[in-house]
Amino acid sequence: MKSKENQSTEEIKKLLKTKIDPVNMKIGIRKFKSLKNGNVLIEADSKKEIERSHSQIRDKCGDKIETYIQKRRTPSLIIYSVPEAVTSENAEDIILAQNPDLKLQEGDIQTKFIFKSIRKTRNIVCNLLGISPASDY
Repeated sequence: MKSKENQSTEEIKKLLKTKIDPVNMKIGIRKFKSLKNGNVLIEADSKKEIERSHSQIRDKCGDKIETYIQKRRTPSLIIYSVPEAVTSENAEDIILAQNPDLKLQEGDIQTKFIFKSIRKTRNIVCNLLGISPASDY
């Protein structure tokens, strides 16, 4: 979150501490720190707690503070030493067939590109759309 009125991070922290009471809201805040770019970072234990604190801050301090919830990135995967028979088009089908224990479905893997390394081996870079990074907070 950042200030709409160009306040310092210390002023933002004081404002949040006076207007928001995380103990009564039963929100476990892990981190509450200032960033170099003038923003304040609040880290909580779960996605529900983040959403509750986000709505409380928006309701009580929305005129002075701009808030947003950071979105997680899509994880990438590099598969090394891929045979010549594997192409960008059939890579997803092959990965799904060889890894049934991952319980991935059609459309969960997106092949970005194939490249050759210095040692002349072929490698594939894929995005894993069906897997959330780490967990849901």
